[in-house]
Amino acid sequence: MTIKVSHPKLAYVCSGLHSAKKNNINSIDWNYPMDIVTINHEPNAPSSFKEATVINLYSFFKGPEPQKHKIEHQVEEEGLTHVQEQDKPIFRYYRDGRYIKYQRFTAVGALAVADYFNDNRQRFKREEYDANGYVHSLMYMDLETNKPKQHLFLRADGTCYMTKWYKHDGATEKIIIFDEKDSIESVLYSENELSQYFLSRLINETDYLLLTSEMKIYSMLKLLSAKYSTAYLGFIETNDILDNPEGEINYLDAFVVPSLTRYNDTVERTGPRSNIYYVSEEPFARKRFVDKLIDQVPFNNKLKEMNVELLTAEWQSKSDLYLSAKAEFKGEVPAYSLGRNKMYWKLKNKMSGTECTFSALVNREVDLTFTVSGTLRIHSALDDLSTIELYLCSEWDNSFFAANVRVNDKKEIPLTEQNISGWRITLEEENNHLLIHTAEGFRRKLINRLFVKKNQ
Repeated sequence: MTIKVSHPKLAYVCSGLHSAKKNNINSIDWNYPMDIVTINHEPNAPSSFKEATVINLYSFFKGPEPQKHKIEHQVEEEGLTHVQEQDKPIFRYYRDGRYIKYQRFTAVGALAVADYFNDNRQRFKREEYDANGYVHSLMYMDLETNKPKQHLFLRADGTCYMTKWYKHDGATEKIIIFDEKDSIESVLYSENELSQYFLSRLINETDYLLLTSEMKIYSMLKLLSAKYSTAYLGFIETNDILDNPEGEINYLDAFVVPSLTRYNDTVERTGPRSNIYYVSEEPFARKRFVDKLIDQVPFNNKLKEMNVELLTAEWQSKSDLYLSAKAEFKGEVPAYSLGRNKMYWKLKNKMSGTECTFSALVNREVDLTFTVSGTLRIHSALDDLSTIELYLCSEWDNSFFAANVRVNDKKEIPLTEQNISGWRITLEEENNHLLIHTAEGFRRKLINRLFVKKNQ
């Protein structure tokens, strides 16, 4: 029976469209269809950029609007006297000597902002206009602080789709979202909660691989990817750098780094994984990367740990050690990812750092439990007098584990001492784990003493 593998849609999540532009992230440069999801209020931003659909938080809640004709606002206003600031498109308006209004126009003559003042010259209201001349933002001000007290976000027809209340210190107190019939859709209590609510709506509608290059957004997406199994998470290093990649890698379906040095350093710290990518700025490299990424992501698992228990240990020769063990994984693996794991044994000399790996024969018992066996050539790690650590390693798509072999019954450890090229080798249990201890044999001690005398 063939299991169909579904691939997520690609989305780049950023504070504003400028981030996607700066990092050349779009459908044309990546040669792959994607959405660009933006959080900031950008009323004049386009709905697409280089063939990528732009989904803005505020536009999402505003909903689709019919095409409206452009409104041209004139500087002159009936009944008001105005004064222009020198060499600036800024105008102040008076009625009977009272200052009542301030207006700022763009360089092309479009009205951008209008502020209104009471008889005490306190600003009580601000209107912000979009490129077509419609009010998209209406703020009522705190007369003491001159900061917004209530902020209404408007459709072109003047109806409100979102309002924000602010505390005296400027912090957000409440956010209310209205539907097109002016009914309350949701009440939220922070900007972060608003962003999460918006992204949750997107995730519920579409399976996404959500990429970002901003740490603040990454922290939010990490929470959502843990909550929604259909949301995949990726981080692209640009200006923001992951300080602790070995701690974050288990949360990521894709970690994209801009240099080969950074890639090698990350792999050394986290172990080999399929979710670490080095991508240069070359378009061809990006094209190959995104194809590989989208194909790989559905196979990623959510494994948390691997426990290894010794079953058998016996010497097959002076230097060949046969081991069998039971490996048990904890976590979740997609059904179509079963059988994709690669397991092997590793020896590490604690003094010299020398590492040697040996193939492992793997048999699956049930679910995520395996029996593993193999022969380890101990002399490969005998380059310094030291304890030799023993690991069973597993590379399973985005997961990597290197676990010590736990000893539950010391009777499984052979007591015989092996002699290899002047080394005395014994298997021992330490802190419930299997280790290999080395000591100099008589011949090696004698040779070393003669060498010392010769050089005195």
